[in-house]
Amino acid sequence: CSHQGKSCMVGSGFLQNYQEIAGDIRAQLSAIGCTKSTPLFVTGHSLGAAMATLAMFDLNRLGYSLSKAYTFGQPRVGDSAFASAFHEAMASTPVHRVTRADDPVVYMPARDPFHHVGTEIYYRGETTEGYRVCDGSGEDATCQDSNGDGDVANLLLKCVIPEECGHLKYLQPEITFPLDGESCTRKLDSAVIIP
Repeated sequence: CSHQGKSCMVGSGFLQNYQEIAGDIRAQLSAIGCTKSTPLFVTGHSLGAAMATLAMFDLNRLGYSLSKAYTFGQPRVGDSAFASAFHEAMASTPVHRVTRADDPVVYMPARDPFHHVGTEIYYRGETTEGYRVCDGSGEDATCQDSNGDGDVANLLLKCVIPEECGHLKYLQPEITFPLDGESCTRKLDSAVIIP
């Protein structure tokens, strides 16, 4: 891609991984009955978030109907030209990139030449403490970027103990319930249903 005469660049590993699965993604969409007009919702975590970003851009280019996207713990995928081309292509699609201040992955690769995409939903602390919807630039100085480049080495070191790793704490606190069929059904004893 290009934006305003500048060629887009994305991480070579991200691009290689996406190219290996792109055909399968389209084949699986077709296999489950999705057409280009079927509204698609996209999500991913970590490397899956990077793949989701490239898939959104590619599927949009191919004419698929993208409705909404949420990524979690997403690394920076491409440079500022890619980010600008992505934002232009996805202007009518809400793309939310959920981050945590204690997640080392969201600080990588380093800014300049890399640049985030989407509207950041930033958690400074635990998810129960609330979040901030950022400005949509991809690099909002009042959100994740307020931490500079983060202390990636120490944040990665915390990930040696999974319970301490911010990258593994999305959608916390964990809610557990048995998947026994009874837990997922609501019985209506003497209720009246009015259409």
